[in-house]
Amino acid sequence: MSATLLLIASATVLGLWRAHRKGWRDPAFWLQPVAAVFLAMTVLPPSIPVDGSTLTVLTPGASTEQLRALPWFTPLAALPGTDAPLRADAARDLAAALRQHSQVTALRIIGNGLPPRDQAAVGERALRFDAASEFGIVALDAPSTAKLGTQIVISGRVAKPGLRVALHDPSGAQVDVATLDGEGGFRLSTVARATGAVQFELRAFDAADRLIDKAAVPLIVTAGERLSVRYRAGTPDADAKYWRRWAQDAGLTVAYRAGLSAGVQLSADDAALTPDALATSDLVVIDDRAWLQLAADEKAALLAAVERGLGLLLKASGPLDAAVAADWATLGFVTTPLDAPASLTLDRRLAMRERADFTAAPVTINEAADLTPLLRADDGALLAAWRAQGAGRIAVWRLLDSYRLVLAGEAARYAALWGDTLAQLSRPLRSPPAGPQLPSEAWVDERATLCGLGAAASLLSPDGQTQPLSVRADGCAAVWPGESGWNSLQTGADSWPMFVRAADDARGLRANRDRVATLRLQREPTADAAPVRIEAPLPRWPWFLVWLIVVSLLWWRERR
Repeated sequence: MSATLLLIASATVLGLWRAHRKGWRDPAFWLQPVAAVFLAMTVLPPSIPVDGSTLTVLTPGASTEQLRALPWFTPLAALPGTDAPLRADAARDLAAALRQHSQVTALRIIGNGLPPRDQAAVGERALRFDAASEFGIVALDAPSTAKLGTQIVISGRVAKPGLRVALHDPSGAQVDVATLDGEGGFRLSTVARATGAVQFELRAFDAADRLIDKAAVPLIVTAGERLSVRYRAGTPDADAKYWRRWAQDAGLTVAYRAGLSAGVQLSADDAALTPDALATSDLVVIDDRAWLQLAADEKAALLAAVERGLGLLLKASGPLDAAVAADWATLGFVTTPLDAPASLTLDRRLAMRERADFTAAPVTINEAADLTPLLRADDGALLAAWRAQGAGRIAVWRLLDSYRLVLAGEAARYAALWGDTLAQLSRPLRSPPAGPQLPSEAWVDERATLCGLGAAASLLSPDGQTQPLSVRADGCAAVWPGESGWNSLQTGADSWPMFVRAADDARGLRANRDRVATLRLQREPTADAAPVRIEAPLPRWPWFLVWLIVVSLLWWRERR
Protein backbone atom coordinates (compact mmCIF):
# COMPACT_ATOMS: atom_id res chain seq x y z
CA MET A 1 0.00 0.00 0.00
CA SER A 2 2.89 2.39 0.75
CA ALA A 3 4.21 1.90 -2.79
CA THR A 4 0.75 2.73 -4.18
CA LEU A 5 0.57 5.94 -2.14
CA LEU A 6 4.11 6.88 -3.23
CA LEU A 7 3.10 6.42 -6.85
CA ILE A 8 -0.01 8.58 -6.36
CA ALA A 9 2.08 11.31 -4.65
CA SER A 10 4.65 11.26 -7.47
CA ALA A 11 1.94 11.60 -10.10
CA THR A 12 0.41 14.48 -8.17
CA VAL A 13 3.73 16.33 -7.92
CA LEU A 14 4.30 15.87 -11.64
CA GLY A 15 0.82 17.21 -12.40
CA LEU A 16 1.33 20.24 -10.17
CA TRP A 17 4.69 20.99 -11.83
CA ARG A 18 3.03 20.95 -15.24
CA ALA A 19 0.13 23.12 -14.04
CA HIS A 20 2.20 25.73 -12.16
CA ARG A 21 3.41 27.24 -15.46
CA LYS A 22 -0.14 28.48 -16.03
CA GLY A 23 -0.30 29.95 -12.57
CA TRP A 24 -2.09 29.01 -9.40
CA ARG A 25 -5.27 30.62 -10.72
CA ASP A 26 -5.67 27.81 -13.26
CA PRO A 27 -8.35 25.28 -12.03
CA ALA A 28 -6.13 22.42 -13.17
CA PHE A 29 -3.63 23.41 -10.49
CA TRP A 30 -6.20 22.76 -7.75
CA LEU A 31 -7.88 19.74 -9.35
CA GLN A 32 -4.61 17.77 -9.29
CA PRO A 33 -4.40 17.36 -5.49
CA VAL A 34 -8.16 16.84 -5.26
CA ALA A 35 -7.94 13.91 -7.70
CA ALA A 36 -4.98 12.52 -5.78
CA VAL A 37 -6.85 12.63 -2.47
CA PHE A 38 -9.90 10.80 -3.80
CA LEU A 39 -7.76 8.23 -5.58
CA ALA A 40 -5.94 7.54 -2.34
CA MET A 41 -9.25 7.18 -0.50
CA THR A 42 -10.42 4.75 -3.18
CA VAL A 43 -7.32 2.61 -2.66
CA LEU A 44 -7.31 3.02 1.12
CA PRO A 45 -10.87 3.97 2.15
CA PRO A 46 -11.27 5.41 5.65
CA SER A 47 -12.63 3.11 8.35
CA ILE A 48 -15.29 3.48 11.00
CA PRO A 49 -15.71 1.48 14.23
CA VAL A 50 -18.45 -1.20 14.03
CA ASP A 51 -19.58 -4.21 16.04
CA GLY A 52 -17.45 -7.14 14.85
CA SER A 53 -18.78 -9.78 17.22
CA THR A 54 -21.38 -11.01 14.68
CA LEU A 55 -20.44 -12.47 11.30
CA THR A 56 -23.12 -12.54 8.62
CA VAL A 57 -22.74 -15.66 6.46
CA LEU A 58 -24.41 -15.93 3.07
CA THR A 59 -25.38 -19.45 1.96
CA PRO A 60 -26.93 -20.63 -1.33
CA GLY A 61 -30.53 -19.51 -1.71
CA ALA A 62 -30.07 -16.05 -0.20
CA SER A 63 -32.62 -13.86 -1.99
CA THR A 64 -32.06 -10.45 -3.53
CA GLU A 65 -34.33 -8.90 -0.89
CA GLN A 66 -32.24 -10.40 1.90
CA LEU A 67 -29.02 -9.10 0.32
CA ARG A 68 -30.44 -5.59 -0.07
CA ALA A 69 -31.44 -5.48 3.61
CA LEU A 70 -27.89 -6.17 4.83
CA PRO A 71 -26.17 -3.24 6.56
CA TRP A 72 -23.06 -1.91 4.86
CA PHE A 73 -20.75 -1.87 7.86
CA THR A 74 -20.83 -5.44 9.14
CA PRO A 75 -18.48 -8.40 8.65
CA LEU A 76 -19.82 -10.40 5.70
CA ALA A 77 -18.73 -13.81 4.36
CA ALA A 78 -20.09 -15.82 1.43
CA LEU A 79 -19.95 -19.60 1.13
CA PRO A 80 -19.55 -21.36 -2.25
CA GLY A 81 -22.61 -21.30 -4.51
CA THR A 82 -23.77 -17.89 -3.30
CA ASP A 83 -24.38 -14.87 -5.53
CA ALA A 84 -22.78 -12.53 -3.02
CA PRO A 85 -22.12 -8.77 -3.24
CA LEU A 86 -18.56 -7.63 -3.88
CA ARG A 87 -18.07 -6.45 -0.31
CA ALA A 88 -18.47 -10.04 1.01
CA ASP A 89 -15.36 -12.09 1.79
CA ALA A 90 -15.46 -15.30 -0.22
CA ALA A 91 -14.70 -18.40 1.90
CA ARG A 92 -14.50 -22.04 0.88
CA ASP A 93 -16.26 -23.08 4.12
CA LEU A 94 -17.40 -21.67 7.45
CA ALA A 95 -14.20 -22.69 9.24
CA ALA A 96 -12.14 -20.64 6.78
CA ALA A 97 -14.44 -17.64 7.27
CA LEU A 98 -14.08 -17.87 11.04
CA ARG A 99 -10.30 -17.94 10.73
CA GLN A 100 -10.51 -14.63 8.86
CA HIS A 101 -12.77 -13.20 11.59
CA SER A 102 -11.34 -14.67 14.76
CA GLN A 103 -13.14 -12.14 16.99
CA VAL A 104 -16.62 -13.44 16.03
CA THR A 105 -18.80 -14.76 18.88
CA ALA A 106 -22.15 -14.92 17.02
CA LEU A 107 -23.31 -15.87 13.54
CA ARG A 108 -26.16 -14.70 11.37
CA ILE A 109 -26.92 -17.22 8.60
CA ILE A 110 -28.85 -16.10 5.52
CA GLY A 111 -30.15 -18.44 2.79
CA ASN A 112 -30.88 -22.17 2.75
CA GLY A 113 -28.66 -22.86 5.75
CA LEU A 114 -25.35 -24.49 6.53
CA PRO A 115 -24.44 -27.72 4.70
CA PRO A 116 -23.25 -30.68 6.81
CA ARG A 117 -19.56 -29.80 6.38
CA ASP A 118 -20.06 -26.43 8.13
CA GLN A 119 -22.40 -27.35 10.98
CA ALA A 120 -19.70 -28.54 13.36
CA ALA A 121 -17.74 -25.29 12.88
CA VAL A 122 -20.49 -23.31 14.63
CA GLY A 123 -19.32 -24.61 18.00
CA GLU A 124 -20.77 -22.76 20.98
CA ARG A 125 -21.37 -19.52 19.12
CA ALA A 126 -24.77 -17.87 19.14
CA LEU A 127 -26.60 -18.31 15.86
CA ARG A 128 -29.51 -16.53 14.19
CA PHE A 129 -30.97 -18.00 11.01
CA ASP A 130 -32.84 -15.98 8.37
CA ALA A 131 -34.09 -18.82 6.17
CA ALA A 132 -34.83 -18.37 2.49
CA SER A 133 -38.20 -19.46 1.13
CA GLU A 134 -38.76 -23.15 0.45
CA PHE A 135 -38.74 -24.31 -3.14
CA GLY A 136 -39.17 -27.50 -5.13
CA ILE A 137 -39.58 -30.94 -3.57
CA VAL A 138 -39.00 -30.33 0.14
CA ALA A 139 -40.09 -33.72 1.55
CA LEU A 140 -39.89 -37.21 0.08
CA ASP A 141 -40.96 -40.51 1.60
CA ALA A 142 -40.08 -43.50 -0.58
CA PRO A 143 -38.98 -47.06 0.18
CA SER A 144 -35.37 -48.02 -0.49
CA THR A 145 -36.18 -51.66 -1.24
CA ALA A 146 -39.19 -53.51 -2.65
CA LYS A 147 -40.20 -57.01 -3.67
CA LEU A 148 -40.83 -57.75 -7.32
CA GLY A 149 -44.50 -57.23 -8.22
CA THR A 150 -45.38 -55.23 -5.11
CA GLN A 151 -46.80 -51.73 -5.07
CA ILE A 152 -44.41 -48.84 -4.48
CA VAL A 153 -45.99 -45.83 -2.78
CA ILE A 154 -44.13 -42.50 -2.91
CA SER A 155 -45.34 -39.45 -1.01
CA GLY A 156 -43.97 -36.06 -0.11
CA ARG A 157 -44.50 -32.32 -0.29
CA VAL A 158 -43.73 -29.61 -2.85
CA ALA A 159 -43.40 -25.93 -1.97
CA LYS A 160 -45.27 -23.23 -3.88
CA PRO A 161 -45.62 -22.52 -6.76
CA GLY A 162 -45.75 -26.28 -7.40
CA LEU A 163 -49.01 -27.58 -8.85
CA ARG A 164 -48.48 -31.20 -9.90
CA VAL A 165 -45.93 -34.01 -9.64
CA ALA A 166 -45.25 -36.76 -12.17
CA LEU A 167 -43.49 -40.08 -11.60
CA HIS A 168 -41.35 -41.54 -14.38
CA ASP A 169 -40.02 -45.10 -14.52
CA PRO A 170 -36.41 -46.03 -15.40
CA SER A 171 -37.24 -45.91 -19.12
CA GLY A 172 -38.46 -42.31 -18.78
CA ALA A 173 -42.16 -43.15 -19.30
CA GLN A 174 -44.66 -41.42 -17.04
CA VAL A 175 -46.36 -44.00 -14.80
CA ASP A 176 -48.35 -41.76 -12.44
CA VAL A 177 -49.24 -38.11 -11.87
CA ALA A 178 -50.84 -36.27 -8.97
CA THR A 179 -52.15 -32.78 -8.31
CA LEU A 180 -50.87 -31.29 -5.06
CA ASP A 181 -53.26 -30.81 -2.17
CA GLY A 182 -53.69 -27.58 -0.25
CA GLU A 183 -50.47 -28.11 1.70
CA GLY A 184 -48.43 -29.23 -1.30
CA GLY A 185 -48.68 -32.93 -0.44
CA PHE A 186 -48.73 -35.68 -3.04
CA ARG A 187 -49.00 -39.48 -3.21
CA LEU A 188 -47.95 -41.54 -6.21
CA SER A 189 -47.65 -45.26 -6.81
CA THR A 190 -46.27 -47.76 -9.26
CA VAL A 191 -45.32 -51.43 -9.33
CA ALA A 192 -41.86 -52.98 -9.11
CA ARG A 193 -41.56 -54.70 -12.49
CA ALA A 194 -37.87 -55.63 -12.71
CA THR A 195 -35.26 -56.77 -10.23
CA GLY A 196 -32.02 -54.98 -9.50
CA ALA A 197 -31.00 -51.41 -8.68
CA VAL A 198 -33.40 -49.11 -10.54
CA GLN A 199 -34.00 -45.36 -10.61
CA PHE A 200 -37.39 -43.67 -10.86
CA GLU A 201 -37.70 -39.89 -11.08
CA LEU A 202 -40.08 -37.31 -9.65
CA ARG A 203 -40.72 -34.10 -11.58
CA ALA A 204 -42.51 -31.12 -10.07
CA PHE A 205 -44.26 -28.54 -12.28
CA ASP A 206 -45.91 -25.17 -11.65
CA ALA A 207 -49.17 -23.79 -13.07
CA ALA A 208 -47.40 -22.80 -16.31
CA ASP A 209 -46.18 -26.40 -16.69
CA ARG A 210 -42.57 -25.34 -16.05
CA LEU A 211 -40.26 -27.83 -14.38
CA ILE A 212 -39.31 -26.39 -10.97
CA ASP A 213 -37.51 -29.37 -9.44
CA LYS A 214 -36.74 -33.04 -9.98
CA ALA A 215 -35.58 -35.81 -7.70
CA ALA A 216 -34.35 -39.32 -8.37
CA VAL A 217 -36.06 -42.15 -6.46
CA PRO A 218 -33.51 -44.98 -6.15
CA LEU A 219 -34.89 -48.43 -5.41
CA ILE A 220 -33.48 -51.93 -5.05
CA VAL A 221 -35.99 -54.54 -6.24
CA THR A 222 -35.50 -58.13 -5.13
CA ALA A 223 -37.21 -61.26 -6.45
CA GLY A 224 -38.09 -62.54 -2.99
CA GLU A 225 -38.65 -66.14 -1.94
CA ARG A 226 -40.86 -68.68 -3.71
CA LEU A 227 -43.79 -69.06 -1.32
CA SER A 228 -45.81 -72.22 -0.80
CA VAL A 229 -49.54 -71.50 -0.34
CA ARG A 230 -52.48 -73.81 0.39
CA TYR A 231 -55.91 -72.52 -0.68
CA ARG A 232 -59.15 -74.09 0.55
CA ALA A 233 -62.47 -72.78 -0.77
CA GLY A 234 -66.03 -73.97 -0.07
CA THR A 235 -66.96 -73.52 -3.74
CA PRO A 236 -65.10 -72.09 -6.76
CA ASP A 237 -65.67 -68.38 -7.36
CA ALA A 238 -64.31 -65.60 -9.58
CA ASP A 239 -62.06 -64.16 -6.89
CA ALA A 240 -60.30 -67.48 -6.35
CA LYS A 241 -59.98 -68.00 -10.12
CA TYR A 242 -58.14 -64.72 -10.71
CA TRP A 243 -56.10 -65.15 -7.52
CA ARG A 244 -54.81 -68.55 -8.67
CA ARG A 245 -53.92 -67.12 -12.08
CA TRP A 246 -51.97 -64.29 -10.45
CA ALA A 247 -50.22 -66.68 -8.04
CA GLN A 248 -49.11 -68.88 -10.93
CA ASP A 249 -47.71 -65.89 -12.84
CA ALA A 250 -45.97 -64.66 -9.67
CA GLY A 251 -44.18 -67.98 -9.25
CA LEU A 252 -45.98 -69.16 -6.11
CA THR A 253 -46.47 -72.84 -5.38
CA VAL A 254 -50.23 -73.22 -4.84
CA ALA A 255 -52.17 -76.29 -3.70
CA TYR A 256 -55.90 -75.62 -4.28
CA ARG A 257 -59.09 -77.44 -3.28
CA ALA A 258 -62.70 -76.32 -3.71
CA GLY A 259 -65.94 -78.21 -3.22
CA LEU A 260 -68.31 -78.63 -6.17
CA SER A 261 -71.07 -80.69 -4.60
CA ALA A 262 -71.51 -83.31 -1.92
CA GLY A 263 -68.47 -85.56 -2.15
CA VAL A 264 -67.14 -83.87 -5.32
CA GLN A 265 -64.14 -81.56 -5.15
CA LEU A 266 -61.99 -79.55 -7.57
CA SER A 267 -58.36 -80.07 -6.62
CA ALA A 268 -55.00 -78.89 -7.91
CA ASP A 269 -52.11 -80.61 -6.15
CA ASP A 270 -52.51 -81.85 -2.61
CA ALA A 271 -54.13 -79.20 -0.39
CA ALA A 272 -54.28 -81.42 2.66
CA LEU A 273 -53.83 -79.71 6.03
CA THR A 274 -51.64 -82.30 7.71
CA PRO A 275 -48.83 -81.38 10.14
CA ASP A 276 -46.15 -82.45 7.65
CA ALA A 277 -47.71 -80.49 4.77
CA LEU A 278 -48.22 -77.38 6.88
CA ALA A 279 -44.62 -77.50 8.12
CA THR A 280 -43.40 -76.85 4.56
CA SER A 281 -46.04 -74.21 3.75
CA ASP A 282 -45.79 -70.44 4.18
CA LEU A 283 -49.46 -69.44 4.08
CA VAL A 284 -52.92 -71.02 4.17
CA VAL A 285 -55.91 -69.22 2.64
CA ILE A 286 -59.31 -70.59 3.65
CA ASP A 287 -62.80 -69.13 3.29
CA ASP A 288 -65.64 -69.40 5.80
CA ARG A 289 -67.43 -72.21 3.93
CA ALA A 290 -64.29 -74.35 3.79
CA TRP A 291 -63.63 -73.58 7.45
CA LEU A 292 -67.04 -74.99 8.32
CA GLN A 293 -66.10 -78.24 6.58
CA LEU A 294 -62.74 -78.69 8.36
CA ALA A 295 -62.30 -81.69 10.60
CA ALA A 296 -61.25 -81.17 14.19
CA ASP A 297 -57.78 -82.61 13.58
CA GLU A 298 -57.28 -80.27 10.59
CA LYS A 299 -58.15 -77.23 12.69
CA ALA A 300 -55.82 -78.40 15.46
CA ALA A 301 -52.96 -78.99 12.99
CA LEU A 302 -53.58 -75.62 11.33
CA LEU A 303 -53.55 -73.64 14.59
CA ALA A 304 -50.49 -75.52 15.84
CA ALA A 305 -48.65 -74.64 12.62
CA VAL A 306 -49.61 -70.97 13.07
CA GLU A 307 -47.99 -71.03 16.51
CA ARG A 308 -44.78 -72.15 14.79
CA GLY A 309 -44.83 -69.37 12.17
CA LEU A 310 -47.38 -70.30 9.48
CA GLY A 311 -49.55 -67.49 8.09
CA LEU A 312 -53.36 -67.95 7.99
CA LEU A 313 -55.77 -65.82 5.95
CA LEU A 314 -59.49 -66.29 6.74
CA LYS A 315 -61.75 -65.04 3.94
CA ALA A 316 -65.37 -64.08 4.52
CA SER A 317 -67.31 -64.95 1.36
CA GLY A 318 -70.76 -63.99 2.66
CA PRO A 319 -72.79 -64.00 5.88
CA LEU A 320 -70.85 -66.01 8.45
CA ASP A 321 -72.32 -69.18 9.91
CA ALA A 322 -72.76 -68.91 13.67
CA ALA A 323 -70.22 -71.69 14.28
CA VAL A 324 -67.65 -70.00 12.02
CA ALA A 325 -68.18 -66.61 13.71
CA ALA A 326 -67.70 -68.28 17.11
CA ASP A 327 -64.49 -70.00 15.99
CA TRP A 328 -63.06 -66.81 14.53
CA ALA A 329 -63.96 -64.92 17.70
CA THR A 330 -61.83 -67.35 19.72
CA LEU A 331 -58.97 -66.49 17.34
CA GLY A 332 -59.34 -62.81 18.21
CA PHE A 333 -61.67 -61.60 15.41
CA VAL A 334 -65.09 -60.56 16.66
CA THR A 335 -67.47 -59.89 13.76
CA THR A 336 -70.87 -58.25 13.49
CA PRO A 337 -73.33 -59.28 10.71
CA LEU A 338 -74.72 -56.70 8.28
CA ASP A 339 -77.98 -56.75 6.37
CA ALA A 340 -76.35 -56.72 2.93
CA PRO A 341 -72.91 -56.62 1.27
CA ALA A 342 -71.29 -53.18 1.45
CA SER A 343 -70.24 -51.15 -1.58
CA LEU A 344 -66.90 -49.34 -1.25
CA THR A 345 -63.94 -47.80 -3.08
CA LEU A 346 -60.17 -48.25 -2.73
CA ASP A 347 -59.04 -45.25 -4.76
CA ARG A 348 -56.89 -43.83 -1.95
CA ARG A 349 -55.32 -47.13 -0.85
CA LEU A 350 -54.48 -48.24 -4.38
CA ALA A 351 -53.85 -44.74 -5.82
CA MET A 352 -56.39 -45.43 -8.55
CA ARG A 353 -56.53 -43.04 -11.50
CA GLU A 354 -60.24 -43.76 -12.04
CA ARG A 355 -62.98 -44.67 -9.58
CA ALA A 356 -63.58 -48.39 -9.10
CA ASP A 357 -66.36 -49.93 -6.97
CA PHE A 358 -65.87 -53.05 -4.85
CA THR A 359 -67.97 -55.19 -2.55
CA ALA A 360 -67.32 -56.37 0.99
CA ALA A 361 -68.89 -59.34 2.78
CA PRO A 362 -71.88 -58.43 5.00
CA VAL A 363 -69.89 -58.56 8.25
CA THR A 364 -67.78 -56.02 10.06
CA ILE A 365 -64.52 -56.68 11.88
CA ASN A 366 -64.68 -55.18 15.35
CA GLU A 367 -61.43 -53.29 15.90
CA ALA A 368 -59.37 -54.30 18.91
CA ALA A 369 -56.07 -53.20 20.41
CA ASP A 370 -54.19 -56.27 19.20
CA LEU A 371 -55.44 -56.02 15.60
CA THR A 372 -53.28 -54.39 12.94
CA PRO A 373 -55.21 -52.96 9.96
CA LEU A 374 -54.23 -54.62 6.70
CA LEU A 375 -56.68 -52.96 4.30
CA ARG A 376 -59.15 -50.12 4.70
CA ALA A 377 -61.73 -48.70 2.33
CA ASP A 378 -61.64 -45.01 1.44
CA ASP A 379 -64.36 -44.35 4.01
CA GLY A 380 -62.23 -45.93 6.74
CA ALA A 381 -64.10 -49.23 6.96
CA LEU A 382 -61.83 -52.09 8.02
CA LEU A 383 -61.63 -54.69 5.23
CA ALA A 384 -58.76 -56.81 6.55
CA ALA A 385 -56.76 -57.01 9.76
CA TRP A 386 -54.23 -59.35 11.33
CA ARG A 387 -52.97 -60.30 14.76
CA ALA A 388 -49.98 -62.24 15.97
CA GLN A 389 -50.50 -65.81 17.13
CA GLY A 390 -47.32 -67.33 18.49
CA ALA A 391 -44.65 -66.99 15.78
CA GLY A 392 -47.28 -66.68 13.02
CA ARG A 393 -50.03 -64.30 11.97
CA ILE A 394 -53.77 -64.75 11.44
CA ALA A 395 -55.82 -62.34 9.32
CA VAL A 396 -59.47 -61.90 8.36
CA TRP A 397 -60.34 -60.64 4.86
CA ARG A 398 -63.80 -59.42 3.82
CA LEU A 399 -63.17 -57.94 0.33
CA LEU A 400 -65.15 -60.12 -2.12
CA ASP A 401 -64.12 -58.95 -5.58
CA SER A 402 -60.54 -57.76 -5.74
CA TYR A 403 -60.47 -59.37 -9.22
CA ARG A 404 -62.32 -56.30 -10.52
CA LEU A 405 -58.91 -54.65 -10.68
CA VAL A 406 -57.85 -57.12 -13.36
CA LEU A 407 -61.08 -56.55 -15.31
CA ALA A 408 -60.45 -52.79 -15.15
CA GLY A 409 -56.99 -53.19 -16.67
CA GLU A 410 -55.22 -52.70 -13.33
CA ALA A 411 -53.46 -56.06 -13.13
CA ALA A 412 -50.36 -54.38 -11.72
CA ARG A 413 -52.32 -52.89 -8.81
CA TYR A 414 -53.99 -56.26 -8.22
CA ALA A 415 -50.56 -57.87 -8.06
CA ALA A 416 -49.31 -55.17 -5.72
CA LEU A 417 -52.33 -55.57 -3.41
CA TRP A 418 -51.90 -59.31 -3.01
CA GLY A 419 -48.12 -59.18 -3.04
CA ASP A 420 -48.14 -56.79 -0.09
CA THR A 421 -50.73 -58.93 1.71
CA LEU A 422 -48.78 -62.15 1.36
CA ALA A 423 -45.54 -60.43 2.35
CA GLN A 424 -47.09 -59.37 5.66
CA LEU A 425 -48.82 -62.65 6.51
CA SER A 426 -46.52 -65.41 5.25
CA ARG A 427 -44.14 -67.38 7.43
CA PRO A 428 -41.26 -65.08 8.45
CA LEU A 429 -38.12 -65.66 6.43
CA ARG A 430 -34.61 -65.67 7.76
CA SER A 431 -33.24 -62.14 7.70
CA PRO A 432 -30.22 -61.54 5.46
CA PRO A 433 -26.99 -60.55 7.19
CA ALA A 434 -26.78 -56.91 8.11
CA GLY A 435 -24.64 -54.87 5.76
CA PRO A 436 -22.72 -51.63 6.26
CA GLN A 437 -24.53 -48.46 7.28
CA LEU A 438 -24.87 -46.33 4.15
CA PRO A 439 -26.10 -42.72 4.08
CA SER A 440 -29.78 -42.31 3.23
CA GLU A 441 -28.93 -39.37 0.95
CA ALA A 442 -25.65 -38.59 -0.80
CA TRP A 443 -24.70 -35.96 -3.37
CA VAL A 444 -21.76 -35.65 -5.73
CA ASP A 445 -18.74 -33.85 -4.22
CA GLU A 446 -20.36 -33.76 -0.77
CA ARG A 447 -18.95 -35.59 2.21
CA ALA A 448 -20.75 -38.83 3.06
CA THR A 449 -20.08 -41.09 6.03
CA LEU A 450 -20.16 -44.90 5.76
CA CYS A 451 -20.00 -47.12 8.85
CA GLY A 452 -19.85 -50.81 9.65
CA LEU A 453 -16.86 -51.31 7.36
CA GLY A 454 -14.01 -53.77 7.59
CA ALA A 455 -10.34 -52.98 7.42
CA ALA A 456 -10.37 -52.67 3.61
CA ALA A 457 -13.12 -50.93 1.68
CA SER A 458 -13.45 -48.93 -1.52
CA LEU A 459 -16.12 -47.16 -3.56
CA LEU A 460 -16.56 -48.18 -7.18
CA SER A 461 -18.14 -45.44 -9.34
CA PRO A 462 -20.40 -46.15 -12.35
CA ASP A 463 -17.53 -45.42 -14.75
CA GLY A 464 -15.36 -48.08 -13.11
CA GLN A 465 -13.11 -45.78 -11.06
CA THR A 466 -12.15 -47.17 -7.63
CA GLN A 467 -11.77 -44.84 -4.67
CA PRO A 468 -10.06 -46.49 -1.66
CA LEU A 469 -11.54 -45.55 1.72
CA SER A 470 -9.56 -44.72 4.83
CA VAL A 471 -11.41 -46.69 7.52
CA ARG A 472 -11.09 -45.37 11.08
CA ALA A 473 -10.82 -47.52 14.16
CA ASP A 474 -14.59 -47.26 14.73
CA GLY A 475 -15.29 -48.85 11.33
CA CYS A 476 -16.42 -45.61 9.66
CA ALA A 477 -14.99 -43.76 6.68
CA ALA A 478 -15.68 -40.49 4.86
CA VAL A 479 -16.00 -40.32 1.10
CA TRP A 480 -16.61 -37.61 -1.47
CA PRO A 481 -18.34 -39.39 -4.40
CA GLY A 482 -17.26 -38.01 -7.76
CA GLU A 483 -19.97 -39.42 -10.01
CA SER A 484 -23.75 -39.65 -9.69
CA GLY A 485 -25.80 -42.82 -10.09
CA TRP A 486 -25.43 -46.26 -8.60
CA ASN A 487 -22.00 -46.57 -6.99
CA SER A 488 -20.85 -49.80 -5.33
CA LEU A 489 -19.27 -50.16 -1.92
CA GLN A 490 -16.70 -52.96 -2.05
CA THR A 491 -15.91 -54.73 1.24
CA GLY A 492 -13.83 -57.80 0.59
CA ALA A 493 -15.82 -60.24 -1.51
CA ASP A 494 -19.12 -58.40 -0.89
CA SER A 495 -20.53 -55.35 -2.67
CA TRP A 496 -23.36 -53.03 -1.65
CA PRO A 497 -25.16 -50.60 -3.99
CA MET A 498 -25.10 -46.95 -2.93
CA PHE A 499 -26.97 -44.25 -4.84
CA VAL A 500 -25.37 -40.82 -5.27
CA ARG A 501 -27.43 -37.86 -6.46
CA ALA A 502 -26.20 -35.40 -9.07
CA ALA A 503 -25.34 -31.91 -7.82
CA ASP A 504 -28.52 -30.44 -9.38
CA ASP A 505 -30.80 -33.31 -8.31
CA ALA A 506 -33.36 -32.83 -5.51
CA ARG A 507 -32.29 -29.22 -4.92
CA GLY A 508 -35.34 -28.51 -2.77
CA LEU A 509 -34.75 -31.64 -0.69
CA ARG A 510 -31.11 -30.71 -0.12
CA ALA A 511 -31.97 -27.12 0.81
CA ASN A 512 -34.64 -28.31 3.24
CA ARG A 513 -32.15 -30.71 4.86
CA ASP A 514 -29.75 -27.82 5.49
CA ARG A 515 -32.58 -25.56 6.64
CA VAL A 516 -33.81 -28.03 9.26
CA ALA A 517 -30.27 -28.72 10.53
CA THR A 518 -29.46 -25.00 10.81
CA LEU A 519 -32.69 -24.30 12.68
CA ARG A 520 -31.57 -26.83 15.29
CA LEU A 521 -28.33 -24.87 15.74
CA GLN A 522 -30.06 -21.60 16.62
CA ARG A 523 -28.86 -20.27 19.94
CA GLU A 524 -29.40 -16.92 21.67
CA PRO A 525 -26.30 -14.95 22.75
CA THR A 526 -25.44 -15.05 26.42
CA ALA A 527 -26.33 -12.09 28.61
CA ASP A 528 -22.68 -11.29 29.38
CA ALA A 529 -21.59 -11.25 25.71
CA ALA A 530 -19.89 -7.89 25.08
CA PRO A 531 -19.70 -6.35 21.60
CA VAL A 532 -16.33 -6.41 19.87
CA ARG A 533 -15.38 -3.17 18.12
CA ILE A 534 -13.45 -3.43 14.84
CA GLU A 535 -12.55 -0.96 12.11
CA ALA A 536 -14.63 -1.50 8.95
CA PRO A 537 -13.62 0.32 5.72
CA LEU A 538 -16.17 2.56 4.06
CA PRO A 539 -17.37 1.63 0.54
CA ARG A 540 -14.88 2.48 -2.22
CA TRP A 541 -17.30 3.37 -4.97
CA PRO A 542 -18.28 6.92 -3.76
CA TRP A 543 -14.58 7.97 -3.63
CA PHE A 544 -13.95 6.37 -6.99
CA LEU A 545 -16.94 8.17 -8.51
CA VAL A 546 -15.71 11.59 -7.29
CA TRP A 547 -12.18 10.82 -8.53
CA LEU A 548 -13.58 9.85 -11.93
CA ILE A 549 -15.46 13.16 -12.16
CA VAL A 550 -12.38 15.20 -11.25
CA VAL A 551 -10.16 13.33 -13.71
CA SER A 552 -12.78 13.80 -16.42
CA LEU A 553 -12.69 17.57 -15.82
CA LEU A 554 -8.90 17.54 -16.07
CA TRP A 555 -9.03 15.54 -19.27
CA TRP A 556 -11.63 17.90 -20.76
CA ARG A 557 -9.51 20.92 -19.90
CA GLU A 558 -6.34 19.39 -21.33
CA ARG A 559 -8.23 18.45 -24.49
CA ARG A 560 -9.26 22.08 -24.98
